[in-house]
Amino acid sequence: MAKIMRLVSEQKGAERFGFFCPGCGFAHWFQTKGEGSCWTWNEDFEKPTVKPSILMDMRGEDPKRCHSFVTDGKIRFLGDCSHNLKGRTVEIPDWDEIGNA
Repeated sequence: MAKIMRLVSEQKGAERFGFFCPGCGFAHWFQTKGEGSCWTWNEDFEKPTVKPSILMDMRGEDPKRCHSFVTDGKIRFLGDCSHNLKGRTVEIPDWDEIGNA
């Protein structure tokens, strides 16, 4: 099953993709085309590699930070993450596994 999903974008010409992050429990997205895009990926939905790193700063009452590299279908969490997977490398879960969890 796919680890990456194509996301609907309201921006004309934009291409966005997302994956589920087991570290913080949210989907993270990256944009490869359109205004503000800065990522590239190997277009492999099973073993994606995304460059550069993906940084998510989530504000609010309980702020969180998730910073990672995605390589060959695995997420390598960097040391500045605020969750318990920082410093570890894990497989990106398949989208169908998330719905059945």
